[in-house]
Amino acid sequence: MSENLYFDKSDRALLDMVNSTTEQKTDIKLEQKLFNTALHPHGILSLATTHESRMAYAVINLLKSIEGLGDASERLSALRALYDEVINSATTPFRINTGRVLVQIMKDIVRAKGNDIEQLKLIHDFRKVAAGNPRIVRSFLASRFLFEMPESWDQLTMDQHVHDSNTKGRKNPTYLIMDAWIKGIRSLTVIYHNTVNPATVEELTTAAEIMKIRVRVGLEFRSVFGKKYADFIWVPRGFAKAEDVIEFFKNAPVRNVLKEGEKANAWYAEQTYALLESFNANH
Repeated sequence: MSENLYFDKSDRALLDMVNSTTEQKTDIKLEQKLFNTALHPHGILSLATTHESRMAYAVINLLKSIEGLGDASERLSALRALYDEVINSATTPFRINTGRVLVQIMKDIVRAKGNDIEQLKLIHDFRKVAAGNPRIVRSFLASRFLFEMPESWDQLTMDQHVHDSNTKGRKNPTYLIMDAWIKGIRSLTVIYHNTVNPATVEELTTAAEIMKIRVRVGLEFRSVFGKKYADFIWVPRGFAKAEDVIEFFKNAPVRNVLKEGEKANAWYAEQTYALLESFNANH
């Protein structure tokens, strides 16, 4: 029996919407209906569309913005829309854990593009999880090696040394925060080498505030200590909200430190390229 028989019209309709959206072929009217941030999910949107359709579109819209060439404001808008859909639209009391699984499944759906059967299986899983049944959600959390987190979101989970794409990492600040939320991390310290752009700090702290994650920004410096180098990390503290962190990094004295850090990074880059040129010339 063909595997196609295991999937119904709703699975195929959702898959068509997912693929057309990732290919940027979405009908403008459909996009406005599914993704109007001015409308509350429990209002008119609940009459016009299904929760699973809006959730799917919200995740895809976020993935497109964070993996594409969109600017920080687009990424943050997409992240806020996703969080609103998770928190306000879901009828289950298990909404945060449900949302974490749905985002992870949708990431898998996007990665499986080109394999229709695999995508349909994942779409079917997505629709099962979207109902928010705790037993089903828990089974999918386990299958994706994700720990169940309290719906009060007051767990003691942290990662005190991570990097985004501005240093050693591969993910932009919004993507980093989204992944931390999926993993259930509630406290994060993001480290930058010598300097950081205040715009990056603004995106990072705003994204963290949206997802209810406590984030700190650290600057790692290297100094001569005897005949060796010593690395140390400065993590400013004592801020009440994201705006305070942003304002701190925009202050003139801090900006002066960051400018010196930019010079240090330029020197490191120059020395690295010189070393590579020397190696290539002699080997």
